[in-house]
Amino acid sequence: MDIQILDRALQESCYDIDATIKSLSQLHLTENRVTSGSAEKIPQDQKPIPDDGTTDWVELVIREMMTCSSVEDARAKAAKLLKGFKKSIGARFEKENMVLKRAVCVLLKRRKELEGGSREVRHLKELVAHQQEQLRALETTNYGLNLHLKQALQCNSNFVSAGSFNLIK
Repeated sequence: MDIQILDRALQESCYDIDATIKSLSQLHLTENRVTSGSAEKIPQDQKPIPDDGTTDWVELVIREMMTCSSVEDARAKAAKLLKGFKKSIGARFEKENMVLKRAVCVLLKRRKELEGGSREVRHLKELVAHQQEQLRALETTNYGLNLHLKQALQCNSNFVSAGSFNLIK
């Protein structure tokens, strides 16, 4: 049975599950007459329960509904299928949740590493700024000392060239 048939049956019954089941049962009976009873009968315990593929679940629902002998039988099978679907979805979400938790842990670890690196970078920037200030202060002091030295050398050379300290005489 096609998903389009199931969808059409749901729409025709205004999404009433009992009416849909009845419609699908009638369709099944009609198909059985056409195919002269070729519907396969699988014991209830041996029917495979799909893992998580929606197509597999749709096929299973359709197959189960086609084998129903009454509305009560259809309700019981639908309830069993819904329980199995709930378990399947729960298991799938649990696995996905574990993966997401691991991903969050990895991201938190990376964030902490990056924050640690950011703190170190900030500290190093502050250190560089402090060192640059010291360098500027030392350059200013060095410039002042160079000026004083030049001035002292000029005074000394003027003093010596004037002959006031001529010790050679």
